[in-house]
Amino acid sequence: MRYYIVSWDCEGVEFFEEITEHHPDNWARNHLFDSIKASETVGKGLGFNLMNLKLRAQANTHRHYEIYVFTSNDDIDAAAIREWFTADPQGFADWVRQNHSYKIWDDRATKKSVIV
Repeated sequence: MRYYIVSWDCEGVEFFEEITEHHPDNWARNHLFDSIKASETVGKGLGFNLMNLKLRAQANTHRHYEIYVFTSNDDIDAAAIREWFTADPQGFADWVRQNHSYKIWDDRATKKSVIV
């Protein structure tokens, strides 16, 4: 199973990264093996700052950001997903909204009924 984080706004996909190595199911095992090999504690930081993504979403409310973590099978790699969201961004967004494993942020513009 592969894990990804994606962020998009009304203009399209803004950020996409594979986070399989950092997922708790994989991180603990990999961290332990790397620590044993190096005989010291090995830090495995993310290549990006999640708080920066959230702050950008909070500060730009007019762009309606969405940030999700989702999974794919091992035979589907990041390049295939990039091709998908480039060729069919709406289909990709709809699929992620339905099948995400964790929603980090959703400021989607939706029509809400008003009670008068």
